[in-house]
Amino acid sequence: MDKAFPLKVVLILIAALSCCAAGIHLLNMGLAIEAYGCFAGLLLLIFVLFNSLKQINKKIDYFINAISYDDYTFQFPITHNIGSATTDLSRQLNRVKEVMQQKRLAMQEKEKYYEVLLNKINAGVLLVNDSDHVIQANQTALKIVEREVFTHLHQLQSSMPELYTVLQSIRSGEQHKVIFANEREQVELLVSASMVLLKNQRLRIMVVNDVRQLLDDQEMENWIKLFKILAHEIMNSIAPITSLSDSLLQMQNNPSSSDTLTEDTVNGLQLIHETAKGLTSFVSSYHRLLRVPAPQIALLEVSDFLNGIVVLSSHLPYFDHIRFTIEVDSEAPLLYADENLLGQIMINLVKNAVQSIEGAGITQGIIHLHYQKGSQGGALLEISDNGPGISPKMANQIFMPFFSTKSGGSGIGLSLARQVMRAHGGHIQVQSTPGQMTKFTLYFPVKEE
Repeated sequence: MDKAFPLKVVLILIAALSCCAAGIHLLNMGLAIEAYGCFAGLLLLIFVLFNSLKQINKKIDYFINAISYDDYTFQFPITHNIGSATTDLSRQLNRVKEVMQQKRLAMQEKEKYYEVLLNKINAGVLLVNDSDHVIQANQTALKIVEREVFTHLHQLQSSMPELYTVLQSIRSGEQHKVIFANEREQVELLVSASMVLLKNQRLRIMVVNDVRQLLDDQEMENWIKLFKILAHEIMNSIAPITSLSDSLLQMQNNPSSSDTLTEDTVNGLQLIHETAKGLTSFVSSYHRLLRVPAPQIALLEVSDFLNGIVVLSSHLPYFDHIRFTIEVDSEAPLLYADENLLGQIMINLVKNAVQSIEGAGITQGIIHLHYQKGSQGGALLEISDNGPGISPKMANQIFMPFFSTKSGGSGIGLSLARQVMRAHGGHIQVQSTPGQMTKFTLYFPVKEE
């Protein structure tokens, strides 16, 4: 506010004091009428001053109330009355509002940035106060607790009591491991906590990591490093052998050549040549795990896709002994995936199921393909069979590269399947009861529109 309003107030006060002094002086001189006129002027000046202050207080109250409710849509009108107290005040309040609005917009943009950044973290992050109210939870945390809305730790008391107990009792600087089983699998989580003071309120920041995911990431990174080393070393060793054997064989097959080789030498070189080619093919097959292409995501018609998998598997030797069933739930979400990559996974899983049923001598095999909505909001594609099952020890190893339960198996099929599912942002897991059944589950996150 500029100097016009304070000057106006001073002038009114001086005039009021003058009227008061003049009225008293005239009253002492016996001029009652003139004195009353001065007092009337005094009252008028007091009314003008009071009215101006009332208008100012009204505008300030309106301004404070609007700001307290985050309402920045108001605009005080500006008149052209020079020196008007309300005009000067309106101008200054409008200016303060604009500054505060700009600051708030900048803060909202920063909060949005931090929220996006928080949701990109692979670990679950929870901000909880002393009353166990959840102030904030990122998307990973919501997936872990299997809820779309998470406002209080008590929501986990019945569904995940082990996790609830740890989240409620953990203190700053502590770290606890939580192991429990849900309807699909055994879950192993690592929870750590720290303390922060925000607006005089003590808050706990709790970070929840899926131990399986952490181990999978580290394991896959180690295997990729191993593959690169193997590919580099073996290929470097094979190259000169292949080149030498090619040269010697060309010399033997060239009639004009003066070089002659015995039949045994030729056979030996031929063996070297074929061995080198076999090693090259061997390395190339494993090298596929390093070159999983980026998925070309598109909408799939699930029923047609699954029926196509059955048709493509009809060439398998034991196919006539298998009864295939397909089930697609009506409430299941749309499936967005790379049809070619997913087709490779499914055909390999069907082939494994057929071969396991055949190996167990089961004459009435059943393979069930089921697409449904996942409890975490994603989509589940399951393939189950009534084969001999997999032992718990083998179930922990079947996704390892080089590991195979079949004689002559390459050991890359399920490893490749895990790579492909990770490229889709999902994962693959197995459940098996020896002597009864095996079920592979492919989890897909729901595509955001």
